[in-house]
Amino acid sequence: MILRPEIRFRPGFPDDTIEGEEDTIEWPGRNITEALKAALEQRGYRVSEPLNAEHVGWELEVFRGRKRLWLQVSRLDDETCYILAFNKTSWLWPDVKVFQAFLSDLQSIMAADGRFGEPGWFPKGGLDLGMAAALGPFDT
Repeated sequence: MILRPEIRFRPGFPDDTIEGEEDTIEWPGRNITEALKAALEQRGYRVSEPLNAEHVGWELEVFRGRKRLWLQVSRLDDETCYILAFNKTSWLWPDVKVFQAFLSDLQSIMAADGRFGEPGWFPKGGLDLGMAAALGPFDT
């Protein structure tokens, strides 16, 4: 089975960049991260507050029981946003079933919220390699 934890989509969220006098104070994407946090919590996940990762975007630590997962949200412009999901359940023997369920939940969340437009799913590293997008996080 091919897992696709990298997602590119067209954001329907307003640009929430906060600009200072000389540079960016808060990078865009916090509102996207907050929407994901709320939706994941409704599905029973324990989720951190959005973590500012400066120019990279925003991060969330996500827990299913004691199993740790992680999301990074990067908004490049009005047309392009990326979500990277990581399985941090164990560095030695990651729990693939928990990660599959998480990706499936993420797909359902994005499908139910029209602000996540035209999602394309990629295998790890697939975005950088210019691979074609798939319609979902894995093949069934």
